[in-house]
Amino acid sequence: VCLTCCSRESMVKINQICHKNGIKFFTGDVFGYHGYMFADLGDHEFVEEKPKVAKVSSGVEDGPEAKRAKLDPAQTTMVKKRLEFCLLRDALAVDWRGEKATAALRRTAPDYFLLQ
Repeated sequence: VCLTCCSRESMVKINQICHKNGIKFFTGDVFGYHGYMFADLGDHEFVEEKPKVAKVSSGVEDGPEAKRAKLDPAQTTMVKKRLEFCLLRDALAVDWRGEKATAALRRTAPDYFLLQ
């Protein structure tokens, strides 16, 4: 489900219904130069392709370079990952005054608070 130009209450209500039924949910809007996008993919599983780490032959080289893991871009491995997305209601209810929020505040654009 994709929503635009909806009230906050409608977005929260529709997101709760989607989340409960395992339906992916996206919402967003644009206001001139500013905009937002929110995605709730529920319990999302995916596969990521990563380069294999080549084993270093002992005794061939000496020094710090020999000890560093080497990536082999020709060989890859597939890594299965899982993410749990939160509800829009929970994302909007973050307490920005707590100690835990201090690090997140540094990574959050000031525009976020304008949109709130």
